[in-house]
Amino acid sequence: MQIRPIHEEDAVDVAMLAKQLGYNPTAQTVLPNIHAILENPAHQAFVYLNEQEQIVGWVHVFVALRLGSLPFAEISGMVVDQDSQNQGIGRALVKQCRHWATSRGVGEIRVRCDSTREQANQFYQHIKFKQRKTQRVFVRDL
Repeated sequence: MQIRPIHEEDAVDVAMLAKQLGYNPTAQTVLPNIHAILENPAHQAFVYLNEQEQIVGWVHVFVALRLGSLPFAEISGMVVDQDSQNQGIGRALVKQCRHWATSRGVGEIRVRCDSTREQANQFYQHIKFKQRKTQRVFVRDL
């Protein structure tokens, strides 16, 4: 078992795992995002490899800047393969994000979690995240 930074070659596995969240990416749509993450020091993504060196989880974290608050780290996405859950993988990925964020000088880590993802909400509460607020997301096509 190992956690390492994401590589370009991980695009297929990352896309496959994202489908378990209900998204429909392909390796071709994920690859430019991996490139952008690798080129931006304010972003990082990690993958979790099982004993067979298969990717069974990933997480993307970044340093968020807001005019009205101090910088903070935010987990923008995380998935653990449904057959590998409840083995400490999600906890290990979040711990890796916390270490990364601390090394960047930020003192807080946040995650936004859809209220319909009951299991994910329980997971974050279990690992000592506290719900701060409820909000709505508004979208407009450009």
